[in-house]
Amino acid sequence: MDFSLSDDQRRWGRIARKFAYETVRPRARELDRLADPAATFPHDLVLEASRLGLRTLRIPKEYGGAGVDCLTEVVVQEELTAGDVGFGMTLQHAWREGYILATATTDAQRERFLPVFMNDDSCLMSFAITEEHSGSDHKTLFDGTLEAGPRTRAVRDGDHWVIDGAKKFITNGNVATFIILVARTDPGVAWHEGISVFVVPTDTPGFRVASVLDKVGIRLNQNTELVFENCRIPADNLLSEVNGGHAFLARFAAGSMAKEGAKALGVARAALEQAFAYAKQRVQGGKPIIEHQAINQLLCDLATDIELARTLVWRAAWAVENAPDQAPRLEAMAKLASTEAAARVGVRALEICGGVGVLKDHPMEKLARDGISMLHAGVGNHALRESMAGNLAAQTPACLAVDFGD
Repeated sequence: MDFSLSDDQRRWGRIARKFAYETVRPRARELDRLADPAATFPHDLVLEASRLGLRTLRIPKEYGGAGVDCLTEVVVQEELTAGDVGFGMTLQHAWREGYILATATTDAQRERFLPVFMNDDSCLMSFAITEEHSGSDHKTLFDGTLEAGPRTRAVRDGDHWVIDGAKKFITNGNVATFIILVARTDPGVAWHEGISVFVVPTDTPGFRVASVLDKVGIRLNQNTELVFENCRIPADNLLSEVNGGHAFLARFAAGSMAKEGAKALGVARAALEQAFAYAKQRVQGGKPIIEHQAINQLLCDLATDIELARTLVWRAAWAVENAPDQAPRLEAMAKLASTEAAARVGVRALEICGGVGVLKDHPMEKLARDGISMLHAGVGNHALRESMAGNLAAQTPACLAVDFGD
């Protein structure tokens, strides 16, 4: 089994690490302290990421991007989020939604939308499915009720679709140029049978940002409430088949949970790096506290947590392109293990730093906040476990054994 990275993956990893440590990390600490959540958005970092080729990392080469695979995204994401997880999340949406514009559009749609994304170094994307009453449970189909799932409506009116409704917790909603929107087009059937996917330019009349949500952690990432009121878009802005949104989304779900896991790894690693640095210079009892058994054993446990989680994340990312039948299960496990590790490492690393760790001018308190926030990033962990439990019950014990073939 070969765990070595290619030359190209190492190159992207070096670019992302240098950018994260030298530029993103100090800037993120400044922005995180601002009271207004909208003021934390790092415009300058987005422009620099574009210059380095990081914003268009996932776009196929024939359209001007780097065309990287899922494992490369995971490697880059861990490095970026070691600088700041909110910024890494911002770019992740540019990767996924940008890839949708490049590969899931008609020729006419691609000619309309993709050049805007590629030619504007500040252009970002957003994905809007979550609503006030419907979030992590979109992983569950809820066949028995029509009340579950998105309620935002899209109704055909001649050459347009008219959208009405609201979305919540939407990343980049206030800074995006385009929103990939999931809306109900047939309210008479279960949500997964009656949704469609659209591109909504954010300068469309009837669209507005209601608020930017203030969070305890991941503050550079802009989470927003969006409102659509008689929002009219051309009929050609439909991406999926009518009522075929669930199948459309499934095509682009691969890799998402592995990248959530990679973001958590970056947070955990940054926290552990800070804890090691502090333990080496803080002296008690006549010697650095890293020489005290209680501290060095805890550091070993936290380092093991990170290595275990990274191995699972990399395996899941590899499976996306090499063993797609295994990928969903591995991705769910990778996200679960990594985010739980990030929360655990963040809190334990803060404890190693003692009283100074909770001071606002110390980097550890931010990392602890970011770590615990990862438990709810993407799909909340309790909802993820619920989804995993059903799949495991149906597949066990076969899915837990190594497949050696016939």
